[in-house]
Amino acid sequence: MLENPDRTLAFLTNRIRFSESIFFIAVNENQHALGFIQLYPRLSSLQLQRYWQLTDIFVSPNSNYAEVYAALIAKAKEFVRYTQSTRLVVEQGQQQQALLEAEGFKINPKKSLFELNL
Repeated sequence: MLENPDRTLAFLTNRIRFSESIFFIAVNENQHALGFIQLYPRLSSLQLQRYWQLTDIFVSPNSNYAEVYAALIAKAKEFVRYTQSTRLVVEQGQQQQALLEAEGFKINPKKSLFELNL
């Protein structure tokens, strides 16, 4: 998506406009962005519950990566609980496996996902 910034902006704008995605942005005391996290809602007809999928997380290389990452995950957890959802999932293959595991995520080998039940 980086090859076409206009298309990327339009795509993300529409996700927000149509309430199809949630973004949380970490900022410093000067209101400079340090990173963001994007969540998509998912529904399970088997569990009769909503859950959230973490699709994107970015942390600026000019920030304390682990600290900002942990703060973004904490905000996502808070939001999942606020929406009375049951879990937060991340597709396996994310490069941040150690950080995800440190935040309580467990690998679900049947689904190739990291899951955090809340």
